[in-house]
Amino acid sequence: MFIINFNFIKSIEEVNTITEAHREYVSKQYENDIFIIGGPKKPRDGGIVLAHSCSEKELRTILDNDPLILNEFAHYSLTEFTPLMATKKIDSYINQLG
Repeated sequence: MFIINFNFIKSIEEVNTITEAHREYVSKQYENDIFIIGGPKKPRDGGIVLAHSCSEKELRTILDNDPLILNEFAHYSLTEFTPLMATKKIDSYINQLG
């Protein structure tokens, strides 16, 4: 499993011009069960995503084709980890946020 840490390198006004294309692209990764959960950081200077079901190489290929990265609006870093514990209530937490 990976933590993806996106960091914007352009102003938020510039990022807003590509946010819809970014969200359309990443929605496909959620549909394919690659991305598990994600959203903007506070303050909104990037975003965090949890991903699984692929190798680091495959994940980098996916990320490198994200409009945010392709158009040089953001950089990302990956942290790989092995999850050992999780709450059974994760779905209810997500529903409360959305």
